[in-house]
Amino acid sequence: MFNEYIRIMKDVLLYLYRWTLWNVFSRIFVKFWLGPKYNFSKSPNSDPLPKPPFIIVANHGTFFDPWIIGYYSRYPFSIMCNDDAFRGSAISRWYLNNIGAFPKKKGASDFKAMKKTLSSLQAGYPVCIFPEGQTTWDGETQLIYKGIEKIIRHSKASLVMVRSNGNFLTKPWWADHLRKGKIECLYKTLPPDRLQTMSDNDLFFTIKNFIAHNDIKANSALTTVFSGHNCADGLQRFLWICIHCESEDTLFMKHDTIRCKACGSMWTLNALGKLIPKKSLTKSFSDLHDWSQWHKIKVKNKLRSSSDDDILATGQNVHFQELHGNNLYYECGVGMLVLTKTKLSFSAPAKNIAMEFETNKIEDYVIQKKNILEIRFGTSYFRFVFHNASTMKWLFYLRYIKGYEKSERQGFLG
Repeated sequence: MFNEYIRIMKDVLLYLYRWTLWNVFSRIFVKFWLGPKYNFSKSPNSDPLPKPPFIIVANHGTFFDPWIIGYYSRYPFSIMCNDDAFRGSAISRWYLNNIGAFPKKKGASDFKAMKKTLSSLQAGYPVCIFPEGQTTWDGETQLIYKGIEKIIRHSKASLVMVRSNGNFLTKPWWADHLRKGKIECLYKTLPPDRLQTMSDNDLFFTIKNFIAHNDIKANSALTTVFSGHNCADGLQRFLWICIHCESEDTLFMKHDTIRCKACGSMWTLNALGKLIPKKSLTKSFSDLHDWSQWHKIKVKNKLRSSSDDDILATGQNVHFQELHGNNLYYECGVGMLVLTKTKLSFSAPAKNIAMEFETNKIEDYVIQKKNILEIRFGTSYFRFVFHNASTMKWLFYLRYIKGYEKSERQGFLG
């Protein structure tokens, strides 16, 4: 009896501590620092938030989505985070751990994260999950992972679905600068008794369809809502094929201008993701999203026409890192990265490094921190860090080499 009393008291004190940290620190930070910069609001058509425990699922368009979405909850708010966030400074690790955030391996199934989700809910906390697993790079909600519906049903908690509009355009993941605009979050609540009447399949597609959004297409007519300067800065992390001459790795981005160093073609990119060619005869797409989709078509076509040994992509001055036992990545060398259908090869002669990774054995391939490709090979994790070059190029190729088209056809991952 006494031990049970001590346990209850510890739980109460922990809850009060997390409540104070969330409401006195996090929400004040959001209101006075984040709010003026990101200009967000809750849609008047939103449902009220239920009492905890509840699960929030949302589309993911910008880094601060968890704090924007969580601002409207006065309850301590647990966040399922990319595990790389826990490799930051001691202060950021302390903050994340103390507000109840917990790590999940990006791009991979993570049983520990699923258990932590359920234990947080059982302890009475709301939990925020982004089913895409990462932020969108072109404004459109990505495919989401199957399995989240089982966690929700098993938890017997309420479900809150959130669709954010304007979060990507305010600060695209690849971008260096904020735009001025407006973010609006729409909240839809499904109580536990409603969830229990739905099949797993119905629940999954209810979530998928509600959070589905395309920020560029949805805001294309709102020409006065978003504004900004230097809108092309950072885009080299994303796109790499010229629209006009189809040369690869020849794009140069500066301020609002995109220029191909091979053919001289130029475009202006505005805060709405719209493309405006500098000359009337220059080939162009309507917007950044269409250009991104064309990249996927070019990648798939190249894979269909290539043999196993044809070089698909190369990268110079790539930094190679390996994960060590202390959960930190260490620099191994700088060299050249080459991809074919069957292998990813890295060589750094100055360091006497020559590594080959068979593509059929590469797993958990994701982008970290905008310019890092991370992969798992066997039980080891490795990173390739790029400078002023497309990281997404490598992810696109690996996805389609590994059968991503099947996921596109079925409409989900996993």
